[in-house]
Amino acid sequence: MRLSRSFAWSVLPLTVLLAAAGYAPAPSASAVAVPDFTQGVITTRVSLPGNPYDKLLSQVDPAKGNVQEQLQQLAGRLTAAEQQQLQAAAADLSPAMTMGALLLPRKGTLYCRGREVRATTDALTYHLENYFNQATNKGLLRLVAQAAPQSVNYSYDAASVEKTWQSIVVTDSDYTLRTTPETVLVAGYPSQKTTYTLKPGAQDTKPAGPGQFSGKPVALDVWTSRQIPQSLNFAHPVYVNQAYGITRLVVYFDKEHRQQMRYEFATVQPRAVTDQELKVNTTAPLLDYTKDALQIGMQTMSLMLGGGTKEPAATDE
Repeated sequence: MRLSRSFAWSVLPLTVLLAAAGYAPAPSASAVAVPDFTQGVITTRVSLPGNPYDKLLSQVDPAKGNVQEQLQQLAGRLTAAEQQQLQAAAADLSPAMTMGALLLPRKGTLYCRGREVRATTDALTYHLENYFNQATNKGLLRLVAQAAPQSVNYSYDAASVEKTWQSIVVTDSDYTLRTTPETVLVAGYPSQKTTYTLKPGAQDTKPAGPGQFSGKPVALDVWTSRQIPQSLNFAHPVYVNQAYGITRLVVYFDKEHRQQMRYEFATVQPRAVTDQELKVNTTAPLLDYTKDALQIGMQTMSLMLGGGTKEPAATDE
């Protein structure tokens, strides 16, 4: 917005005008000095901007009880016009984006101490806890149904699960990378933006029809911070080879950038982390991913898609 000024004022630099008025310019993100993060608690949030279900589902809190009842109450508050608008938008949505909206965990917590991390999160149908020790490259995962007496518990090593866990893999051979000078504060940490654009011909599949997406995202925006360890990048379902910790990640699934997935740090609290906060309380049987991958996969899918009426698992949120 342009403001009318006299000629004498307009020729003065803006910084001089602010100083004369008693204002000090806000420090740029790159000028903010923060110590390296080595121990503490990080909360994360995930959303699907452009997804018609996102606003509705983001209001559901599994910790408050029956998810189906919450959904019914929220749907009942929609006006007839809002219901029609939701149905029309959902009709053009790909099955993958519909499933993603239903199964995506919206909030998470990372307990970090040195090279050890425990991630805990809740989706509509499941509660997940995942402990990983970077020194040994081994971990322990527990998945519990929100509404049924069902759980999956297994140990793993990084090499055995790398390809299975990362549902989206971003490689330099498929994408053109550009590190920009843009730096912003994400949860208080200066983070630099890198853009990824899918190269012509790199797409492995074509859309099946209107509203459908091909196999790889068309673009990504990734913000990384030198103060955040790279080992925390396992906490989201997108593998991006970055040297520093990812604090924000936006995935674009269509050329118009209407359908997105956004992951970012919400808060970062440096503090001492206890042994108890790093512990995953598993129940028998404890499977081994190296030996029981097929059984684990089948049980996981059944659990994530299952229903029931029991109270949700206890969480740290």
